[in-house]
Amino acid sequence: MCGCSALVAGGRAPPSSIPRRLRRRRGSSVRAEVSPGAESERKKVAVAGAGWAGLAAAHHLVKQGYDVTLLAAEDGPTEEVGLRGFWYPYRNIFALVDELGISPFTDWKKAAYYSAEGLAVEFPIFHNQPRLPAPFGVFAYPEFPNLTLIDRLTSIPVIAAVIDFDNTDTAWRKYDSMTARELFKMYGCSQRLYREVFEPAIQAALFAPGEQCSAAATLGMLYYYMLSHQENSDFLLCRGDVEEKIFSPWLQSLEMEGLKFVPNKVPSSLTIDTDSGCISAIICGDEIYKADAFVSAMGLSSLQSIVKNSPTLWSHQEFTNLLHLSTVDVISIKLWLDKKITIPNVANVCPGFDDSSGWTFFDLTSIYDDYYEEPMTVVEIEFYNASWLVTLSDDDIVSEASLHLIKCIPDFEGATVIQKSVRRSPKSVINFLPGSYKYTPRGSTSFPNLFIAGDWIVNRHGSFSKEKAYVTGLEAANRVVDYFGTGDFAKIIAVEGEEPHIETLRSLSRRANELKSQIPLSEFFLQ
Repeated sequence: MCGCSALVAGGRAPPSSIPRRLRRRRGSSVRAEVSPGAESERKKVAVAGAGWAGLAAAHHLVKQGYDVTLLAAEDGPTEEVGLRGFWYPYRNIFALVDELGISPFTDWKKAAYYSAEGLAVEFPIFHNQPRLPAPFGVFAYPEFPNLTLIDRLTSIPVIAAVIDFDNTDTAWRKYDSMTARELFKMYGCSQRLYREVFEPAIQAALFAPGEQCSAAATLGMLYYYMLSHQENSDFLLCRGDVEEKIFSPWLQSLEMEGLKFVPNKVPSSLTIDTDSGCISAIICGDEIYKADAFVSAMGLSSLQSIVKNSPTLWSHQEFTNLLHLSTVDVISIKLWLDKKITIPNVANVCPGFDDSSGWTFFDLTSIYDDYYEEPMTVVEIEFYNASWLVTLSDDDIVSEASLHLIKCIPDFEGATVIQKSVRRSPKSVINFLPGSYKYTPRGSTSFPNLFIAGDWIVNRHGSFSKEKAYVTGLEAANRVVDYFGTGDFAKIIAVEGEEPHIETLRSLSRRANELKSQIPLSEFFLQ
């Protein structure tokens, strides 16, 4: 796999990526040894949610000798909806794939952005270009058929905000109160550049238009995927369904090591031991799963439902805070068409042409092993912020998807849908609304044996999407290890360090902010 051997080298994560209470006992961690006949003495851990986060937590805990039960809402592990690619900085996921000994990925692929006027941006494979200091490569190498140089130059002032945003709590609170659109307006971004480049990126990565997205979340996303290093915009794709190519062999390996996998179990509430102040069980309908520790690797809406059904949780602020957060509907459509259609790029990002939903489409014929030789075209379309689609019939959803495809690539007109698959995922991803950061949970909770993982929680690793979900799953496993005092900590590979000039500029920005805070009456004026 391209570049992965270099990515996974390096060993333990630096202290900044590990909670402080975990760092205190790193030097004294001891691997759990389970002797024959000692099964009943093993600590039991229940993990709710079988996506990237839940599998990651289960993966490490099983290897540390814990008795792990993984509860899945469906028949098997299911990938979270959202960004389909595997980007260059997904260093921990690439390390996992190497560990499993599988080869699920394509080579590096090209992507394009479309606007209502047609092709707006075509991205190259940045690995094939001479490396320029960040962020110049991402501005110099893409092709912008309709954007003038003046439009493109209006992106430069935004770099000041990117430099100022260093993923600290202070930075998140500073930028979280404004919308992404307000941020770009403040820094003088041209209307066309915003509409054709930044708005599609926001809608595809944060699942909502810029006026509904926090500027902080937008800055973190743009820096991670585009602006920190030139190659970060490059991505691979899975050569089939992730559930088949990655999750299935992963689950099989974990079951061989003793994992108990329980499908079709949706947690409805938690029970609490009032004497110890700990969680004692997860309730799934009529069934009760007791354990010594718990990892919630569910999506936001699922955890919100549990809060509503568990009166005791209402006395804990971090859980009532969850009810202030919002979610977004996603619709996934897979179409089999009766003829071969030339699609210039396998991955395509598009804004909503007549509504506030963004969408993407992928040429599965060029990606999946099973479709490559077939005399037809297979595409997958995902609509985000798609509440207007959820209530429509499958046929109406397919008609909308077809019309959108034709607007981007006219050759889709005249093609007949011979097979279709429509998957509704209501309230499936978090909406990073302005002001939401203060309500978003961290990995630990006020219950000493309950931990949270997922791509929507707050952590300091700096990653996004699948990689963040996987990393937070490992972080939750580390918290379990620390709680019991038994086992080794998972090795979490840090995000690649900043380039020297970015590090210098960030240092100067921090110093300027410190000096500004020391100015007399600095607290007097409205911030």
